[in-house]
Amino acid sequence: MKTYLLAGLAALCVTGSAFAQVSGEGGPIRVMADRSEVLERESKVILIDNVDITQGDARLRADIVTLEYGENGGTTTSGLGSGFGDIETMTARGSVFYITPELKATGDLGVYDATTDTITLFGNVVLVRGEDVGKGERLTMQLTEGRTILDGKDGEQVNLVIIPADENGQ
Repeated sequence: MKTYLLAGLAALCVTGSAFAQVSGEGGPIRVMADRSEVLERESKVILIDNVDITQGDARLRADIVTLEYGENGGTTTSGLGSGFGDIETMTARGSVFYITPELKATGDLGVYDATTDTITLFGNVVLVRGEDVGKGERLTMQLTEGRTILDGKDGEQVNLVIIPADENGQ
């Protein structure tokens, strides 16, 4: 089991800029999980139970996180996991929490797409920015554009609570 965990962690550490979107500031990535499975033929790493990924000031927590890699085109690091390319998608399932200093977002399912630099949360989504709270069915965060879209469930509206600043600007 240690071999799988080491290979999975090594694969995470050599992914290059695609994985850096856990935090826009980049830097070392800390990964914790109860179990790790490396599926080399499928270019996947699956992190299972109590998954906690931190990078800089950002944190992703979920029950299961699946990392899917592209073809080995951009990875220049040698060693364990070096046969993988950059991460194409990262899918978090079950009790998904994405936290940065600016926001806290939760949902049932979260998907990061590296090609569009987009994080999408689905199912029972709650977004908190400061004291403002939004609830809906799907949250799309287009990171490059700095755009956030919250959609309601079919036929339902989003629910927003916006707390205006007081006269002191706070």
